[in-house]
Amino acid sequence: MRMYTDPKGEAYEQVIDLAIRKSECFVLGEKIWNPADVVRGNYTSVLEALEPYLVKTIVIQGDNMDEVIQIRNTYRSHAFYTAGTYYFYRCCEESGNLLKQMANRLSDWIYPNLPEDLCFLKEGGGDYLYSVVHEHMYGMEVTEEEAIELMDQITGLFLELKSHSDLDCLLDDAIKHKTDWLYISGHGLTELPERIRELTELRDLEIFEQDLYRLPEGLFELSKLERLKILTADLESIPASIARLKNLRELCIYCASSDRPTSGWRAKPKEEISLNCIPPEIGELEQLEQLTIQYTSIHELPFELEKLKNLRILDLGMCMINHKPDFLNGMKQLKYINVS
Repeated sequence: MRMYTDPKGEAYEQVIDLAIRKSECFVLGEKIWNPADVVRGNYTSVLEALEPYLVKTIVIQGDNMDEVIQIRNTYRSHAFYTAGTYYFYRCCEESGNLLKQMANRLSDWIYPNLPEDLCFLKEGGGDYLYSVVHEHMYGMEVTEEEAIELMDQITGLFLELKSHSDLDCLLDDAIKHKTDWLYISGHGLTELPERIRELTELRDLEIFEQDLYRLPEGLFELSKLERLKILTADLESIPASIARLKNLRELCIYCASSDRPTSGWRAKPKEEISLNCIPPEIGELEQLEQLTIQYTSIHELPFELEKLKNLRILDLGMCMINHKPDFLNGMKQLKYINVS
């Protein structure tokens, strides 16, 4: 069962304590194909501290994917997906305490600061808890009933439940567990509920709702939001309130999208898409690094884009822009431009 986000702080410590009790060993990896490329300066002390609990080490050479598959099948674990050196450690109170001292959340276990992808293996194989940090994948092998009980016990442990098909239930748990990542899809929304503003810790929000047409003011009260991705069939506008998202680094909007296409469903012609302009307030998003808006009736770009000194990617593909504005030539920091 996947986690929406990895627990942090006290929740991380409680999850580590639980995994130590429920598992036989845990695995950490140096997932570098060429061992000569490994720079251990940042975490040599970590390996040394854990050495008394080392059970075994497995080395998979960079050109031997057959061995990767064999080991993955043997241990039935997310830990093994590429070549590298894998360290197996005994689960006990002392080793668990070290894991709590060395990190504040599962996503901390990533090169070069720490060895990678902390996974806990049950006796006989199979994950109890897994993490693949590069892919933002975290989860626990528990039943729905066990997950509900654990979420009641550990505030900050936010697991995907079947009951989250009900949006109110999803938002209740997201607010309770102060999630920093959320994916909303399949609820048939035309508008987001105003209580979205209660997700005060949210940093990453992805919405895939083909009938979503209007964005509420509550969305722009999420002051910690760094990434906003919206996929819908049509969108009324980007409100001027977008300027309030001062920490936003990535804004992606894709029209002509369907999360439940049926026979005969067709996207509107782009000239009929309601989203026809980018508000000048976009220039107030000083942290913005990527702006992607696709398949709209937008026909010109605001000069205020010049203010975005951190912008690296500007992608307005399949819009109605006839020519590239001259002011873009002065934005030397741009690494990718697609205007059409």
